[in-house]
Amino acid sequence: MEHNFFVVGENRVLAFLLNNIKYILWFLIIIIAALSGVIAFLHYTGIQNQEQFKLQIDQEKTRSNSLISKLKKSSQQDSEWEQQILSQSSKQKKLKEQQESLIDRQGKELSEIKSILDQREQVVQQFQLEKTSTQIQINNLQLKVRSLQQQLLSAQASLTESKTETENVQTKISELETVISKVEQQNKKIKQKASSPVTAVKKRKPLIIDDPTITVEKLKITAKGTRVSVSYNLTNKSKKLQRGRTGMHLSSKKNLENEIQFRRQTSIPYKIKRYRVISRKFTKVKPGTFIRILIWNEKKELIFDEAHPIKR
Repeated sequence: MEHNFFVVGENRVLAFLLNNIKYILWFLIIIIAALSGVIAFLHYTGIQNQEQFKLQIDQEKTRSNSLISKLKKSSQQDSEWEQQILSQSSKQKKLKEQQESLIDRQGKELSEIKSILDQREQVVQQFQLEKTSTQIQINNLQLKVRSLQQQLLSAQASLTESKTETENVQTKISELETVISKVEQQNKKIKQKASSPVTAVKKRKPLIIDDPTITVEKLKITAKGTRVSVSYNLTNKSKKLQRGRTGMHLSSKKNLENEIQFRRQTSIPYKIKRYRVISRKFTKVKPGTFIRILIWNEKKELIFDEAHPIKR
């Protein structure tokens, strides 16, 4: 059932509103419904956005926790790196100090090398001066050599003349050399006989002492014709002063076993700490005789008795 409104007067706007109020109400209802739908949609989207925000917040929390753990690990690593860097820096400082010391040493060595090079330069200069002086001397010597060569040429001419004379002299010299060689061989034989070692033919044991302190060393017997000279060292083997007498006698081979009595007239006294040279000469010595050496101690006891042949 429709309602019709009538307006009395000239207010046309009000009349229009009253005539179209139904449409206006529907329009308002539609607007309210649309607004409510928009509000509901916005509320729904707000709830979803809140849930998404919560999820994002949780994700951010997990990320932040992981970042914190990573930061802690990285801080530990950084501390280790810092320690390593500090140790490396200390090592680098030591290396720098060593390098500086090496540089100082090298500088000193370079200065020494420079001084050595300077000395060598001075030596080279001196050598060059000496070389120039020696060159001058060589030139002078060459002049002298030339003059000597001329003298040699003149001397060669004179030598050719004297060659014949030298050949004759050489023949005479060769003859003399043969004679000299024969004489030398004879002298060698004589020396060999004189210097040949003398061996004892008879060694008689001491009467009292088995190991005498006085012995005979460096015995030499030289014979020239009927003359014989004998010398030996009477040696003291102990550190104490020794006294006594010694004697040399000529004896035949038959009388070697006979005893010789002690006599002051035919013996020589000794008083030695180390050694004493005893020598004696015999004349009119027959061939085949022996030299017999005897030693008595201070108590006139025979301590040494040896016989040696005479080699001619």
